[in-house]
Amino acid sequence: MCRLLGIYGQVDFWQEIVLEFRRQAEFGNIPPMAGMERGHKDGWGMARSNKDKSAMVPVIRRLGSALESAQCRQAVTSIDEAPDVFLGHLRKASDDIPVTLANAHPFFHAPWAFIHNGTVYGAESLPRNASLISTSDESDTEYLFHYLLSAIMTNSVNTGICETLALAVSSMKADYTAVNSMLSNGQDLYVISAYKTWEDYYTLHCYALPTGVIISSEPIESSGLDPAAWKRLANNSLLRIHGSPPRIDRMPIQIHCN
Repeated sequence: MCRLLGIYGQVDFWQEIVLEFRRQAEFGNIPPMAGMERGHKDGWGMARSNKDKSAMVPVIRRLGSALESAQCRQAVTSIDEAPDVFLGHLRKASDDIPVTLANAHPFFHAPWAFIHNGTVYGAESLPRNASLISTSDESDTEYLFHYLLSAIMTNSVNTGICETLALAVSSMKADYTAVNSMLSNGQDLYVISAYKTWEDYYTLHCYALPTGVIISSEPIESSGLDPAAWKRLANNSLLRIHGSPPRIDRMPIQIHCN
C-alpha cells in the first residue's frame, strides 16, 4: 500500500511536483480499513534515467517519512537537469512485509527500475528467471518485479513489451489487491493499472502536458497544473509513454475470472 509518482519528458517545474508529492507521505489517501493509521511513512525512494536514457539509476532510498526528511529535499534539488524519466515512491508496508531499507522502493535490475502499490499474496510462487537475485527481505514487490522481468526476458522479439506485460498480469496465478506499477528502462515508461478492491485508493491519475506526462496515485497540487486536467486511468489497463513529444499508447489487460 503505497503512493506512486512517475514523470516522463520535460516538465520544467518537476522538482516542485516531487516536493509536493512528499505530502502524501503524511496526508495521502489510505484504504478504508478500520484502525489504519494515515500516511505512507514506512520508507521512500527515487530513481531517474541516466543522461543517454539507456538505464534507470538510483537517486536515494530511505526509511521513514519523506515529508519529514531533509535528505529528500536535498536529493531532489541536487539534480541540475530534469531527467527524462523520474520515479518516486512512498511506502506503507503491507502486513507481514518487514519495514526495512531493503524493502524500500524502487527496485532495480539494469536497465530497469520498478515501483508498486498493492499487496500480492503468495508472491514468492510467481515464476521467475533463476538469474534474478533477490535483494529484499521477502518483498512481494520484488517478486512481482522479477516475474514481470522474466516475462520480458523470455519474450519473442516480435512481441512488444506492452503486450508482454499485459499478458503477464492477466496470467498471474497469485491473488492481489493491486499490481499498480511503474517500470522504466530509462527510455520508455510503462504504467500498469490493475486492482481488485478499494477503487478510490488504487486508481491512478494522469496529467498530460505538451512536453511531459505525470502519473500519480493522487492528483498533485502545483502552480503549473490545472486541478481539473487530471484524468483517472482505467482499471485493468496498461500505458506505454514514449517519444518526444511524449506519446501515450494504451492497452487493455484481459483479466480472467476463475
